[in-house]
Amino acid sequence: MALISLAAVGVVGAGVGLYSIRPRDPVFEVQSITLSGFNVRFTTESALPMAVVDVSLTLFIKVINPNVTPIQFSSTVMDIYYKGTLLGQAQVDSGSQEAKSEQVMEVPAKLDGLKMTNHLKDLFADVTKREMTLNSVVTISGCAVVWKWKHNFEVHVNSDIKVDPVFLQILDQENRVELDLVPEI
Repeated sequence: MALISLAAVGVVGAGVGLYSIRPRDPVFEVQSITLSGFNVRFTTESALPMAVVDVSLTLFIKVINPNVTPIQFSSTVMDIYYKGTLLGQAQVDSGSQEAKSEQVMEVPAKLDGLKMTNHLKDLFADVTKREMTLNSVVTISGCAVVWKWKHNFEVHVNSDIKVDPVFLQILDQENRVELDLVPEI
């Protein structure tokens, strides 16, 4: 009887151990946005030549790795949309992150002023009410190392970020993260 109880405790302990090391979705959150600069340029892509303002900014993204293993990820590009129009892209550099840790990544981005003019009416309304919603989409590929085995993964992050377009403050955000474990080929 004691042997059966000991075996049951061992099975439950192994189950709890396996449950605690299961892969978990990393947490991505835009902490702040800082304006890096403006670039005024003239374009002749339309019937009338006009001046447009390209915006350079830096996104500060907090990444939390809740897993019990460190992760490594490759470089990728984050797409930034406004009202369904691709405004620009941000380069996310490759790197690594320790187990059960958090870090803040600085991601520079450039937004195309000409593409913003497609939504001038909406942009003026958003500036007036001081609330603008940007959407960003990124897929980060990498691997987690468990003992000596590498487990490949892809993390798809789709974020809706409400920003004060005057002071570039984050008002609210909703992040949808989907983790896919990629089989080794």
